[in-house]
Amino acid sequence: MSPGTLHPGNLGRWFEELCRFRHQRLQEIAVSTGIRLAANALPDEGGVYAFWWTGSTTLLQKKMSREIVLKGPSEKPVPLHFSDEWLGLSTKLPIPLYVGKTAAGLSNRIGRHLLLGHERALPLGKESEKAEHPTTSCQLRGGIDHIFPNERDTRTLMLENVGLSFVLLDGDVHAAHRFYLEDLAIGMMHPPFNVDIER
Repeated sequence: MSPGTLHPGNLGRWFEELCRFRHQRLQEIAVSTGIRLAANALPDEGGVYAFWWTGSTTLLQKKMSREIVLKGPSEKPVPLHFSDEWLGLSTKLPIPLYVGKTAAGLSNRIGRHLLLGHERALPLGKESEKAEHPTTSCQLRGGIDHIFPNERDTRTLMLENVGLSFVLLDGDVHAAHRFYLEDLAIGMMHPPFNVDIER
């Protein structure tokens, strides 16, 4: 494949691959104490990845905070509600939470999403306004903490109830493919932690 060449005919197949779990629970790729990813548990190549809620949907229905307020143009508050329909709870299937991409170092990128050295990434307590995340790379963990504001240890909850899928598309030669596959997956799956509002 020549550098920078786009092959859109493959996007459908890559999307199908992205919908297949590599790990049903993140616990499978963490050390037994849950404080970090296991060595060599994930590849170092780049690609597109998706986090999924693979645990009980009853837990989401009973404990999940459904409201979030994002900042829109001129700091205007924009309230959103994660309805059963949005999440697809009635299907009883895994729920896509976040889709992302990385040019290289999938293992490192996933580790930064999870922040496994901490029981929580965001302060304890219910807040509907989207809180500032401690890093620019922890959208999954920040999202989990937001929807479970009163859970003292979201690390354990996340490791037991969130799964991972990914497609390896490494290096510059796949830059356009990663971009369009991430875009396609977000548009098709509607993962709640990807939602952003125009400024």
